[in-house]
This record gives sequence, C-alpha cells and structure tokens, in this order.
Amino acid sequence: WGYDGDNGPDQWHKNYPSAKGRHQSPIEINNKEVHYDRSLLPWFASYDPGAAKTILNNGKTCRVVFDDSFDRS
Repeated sequence: WGYDGDNGPDQWHKNYPSAKGRHQSPIEINNKEVHYDRSLLPWFASYDPGAAKTILNNGKTCRVVFDDSFDRS
C-alpha cells in the first residue's frame, strides 16, 4: 500500500477489505495484544517557528521547511 496512483487510499480496500470507506488504515492493531510499557518516555517533536519558512500539512504528513541559513539536521 502507499499513497499514490494504483496503491493509494482509494485502492487499499482491494487488498485490505476493512480499509473501505472511513476505515482507511491497512495497519491492523489488535488491542488485545497491545501492552503498555512504563519504561518508555513520552515522545514529542518541536521546532523553532522563527526558522520555519513554511509548514505544510498535505493530509498524510506535515513538512516543515527551514530557512537554509541555519545549520540543521
């Protein structure tokens, strides 16, 4: 599965019937097999909004484009 052309969201239901309509994720998470791990720390992401030239949300991901004058990785 993917996001473009013949393997995009409109096609997912062909290989994953439960992905039809509003149930689009082909990833199956079985709640009965999920276990909370107390040793994991909270995850977060941050950025310097002063260095961000554009912030794009295309519906499947968010992309931040930074000013090239900053050294970033």
